[in-house]
Amino acid sequence: MFEKLDEFIDENSDEMLVTGGWGDDKTAELENSLGLSFREEFKEFIRKYGMLMGYGVEIAACGKSGNSRVVENTLRFREMGLEDKYLFLDGDGELGFCLDNETGKIVNWGSDNCEVYPEADDLETFIMAQLEAGKENW
Repeated sequence: MFEKLDEFIDENSDEMLVTGGWGDDKTAELENSLGLSFREEFKEFIRKYGMLMGYGVEIAACGKSGNSRVVENTLRFREMGLEDKYLFLDGDGELGFCLDNETGKIVNWGSDNCEVYPEADDLETFIMAQLEAGKENW
């Protein structure tokens, strides 16, 4: 899992920051905060990377401090109508990229109308597209 992402990180190591992953105890704590069990690929992301930054892209599942922007933002946007099955990965408040914890697909969620629009088939495809676009525009 995440072979393409690992290769991208290796090839672009000067521009990438990976904080390091977390164990199952921390993952369980994050799951409890949201009242759901994460899909295996998101658990693997937390274990392998924790937080990943590069080329203006940041996916912060859980940083070194133990805080999780994904959990914080998911809870905040649930108050605005985000369905419980989504994990808010990144966005500007009006639009956000979310992992559908049931299907594994990435959607773009609009806070103004609570509509979802397909974005990517899976987490790795989404992250790779974001990093490649970031690198191209860097």
